[in-house]
Amino acid sequence: MATYRKIGIALIFLGIIMFLLGASMFAYRGAINPIVSKIGWYSFLFWLPTIILGIVLVAITKRKRRKK
Repeated sequence: MATYRKIGIALIFLGIIMFLLGASMFAYRGAINPIVSKIGWYSFLFWLPTIILGIVLVAITKRKRRKK
């Protein structure tokens, strides 16, 4: 498996985890550490670009295989 494909798949899973983490931080109603709150905010902000980048890396790998 090509390196770009491995990184792309890892980024897709990372984006899903970031979405779940960010959504759980926004749904939490108790007192929370400000650092954890910022991590949740950034995770929710960057989950979609992370998934898109992972999909692009996987697609680039498939395109390179077809040319050979």
